[in-house]
Amino acid sequence: MKFKHCLLIVLAIAANSALADGVDGCSRALEAGDAGKAVVQAREAVRAAPNKRDAYLCLGRAAGELNQHEEALTALQAAEKLSTQPVERIVALTLIGNQYREAKNTSQAIVYYRNSLEIARAEKNPGFELINLNQIGSALEESGDAAGALEQYQLGLKLAANDNERADSHGRIAAANSLLGQHDKAIEHQLKAMLFEERAGDFNHYAHANIELGRVCLVAQRYADAEKWLGKFLGTITEAGDSYWQAKARYMLARVKSAKGAGNEAKEQFTLARNMASKLGAEQLLKEIIAAESVPSTTQQGGPP
Repeated sequence: MKFKHCLLIVLAIAANSALADGVDGCSRALEAGDAGKAVVQAREAVRAAPNKRDAYLCLGRAAGELNQHEEALTALQAAEKLSTQPVERIVALTLIGNQYREAKNTSQAIVYYRNSLEIARAEKNPGFELINLNQIGSALEESGDAAGALEQYQLGLKLAANDNERADSHGRIAAANSLLGQHDKAIEHQLKAMLFEERAGDFNHYAHANIELGRVCLVAQRYADAEKWLGKFLGTITEAGDSYWQAKARYMLARVKSAKGAGNEAKEQFTLARNMASKLGAEQLLKEIIAAESVPSTTQQGGPP
């Protein structure tokens, strides 16, 4: 009996060690961008301790990164069932919603986001309320309901607790207004987003907000405003020496020039942007630039930022 008791202790320690190694290894692999390794580590953790929520959470995230939606959903649903605290259920339900969204099932994603939102409200947790309102808004926007998305984003703005969250909310509201053709409001909110990012955001968020301000002005056919803001940003970014964001800004400026009929100026900016993107090896940006160059002048409104 004593031997059997000791054996059980040894097996329990081994199982806990395997679980810890598996979950930690999964998390580290995800952080390193190696989803394949993360899945292997998470599966090992699940086999070692099939009742541990964290192992299923990491497996769900990792499988989702590999577009293995069925395995991801099964793992996340297991994690939700193993959740014992409201905040654990909130996290699991939101992640399930994210996975349905990745699988292009936005209606089911919204169901899970709303379930998560309901718990967050009951628990008086404004942080998770904001997250789920934004996720619902994004899902609605992807399904073509910009008005519904705008309503969610506006509710979210009221819950924003700091300048970073306010910047994000204003940017979302701007994008939805732009889709609805409410251009004055779109520009107003994107300008606020840019100013909040300038004050509190990191460099990449600030840069993106400036590019998006130029795009919103382009969609509104406010070409002079677009040139003003993009020109100002180009001065800042050139001084900072960041070639990627300079290429993005010149690409957007080229679209503005093309839309207003300044073909030669557009060609110059497209060439500068294309050469920079090519030198950087920024393949996705390069594809966007080449595609935009082939669009006839004066039809450059809209499109990706």
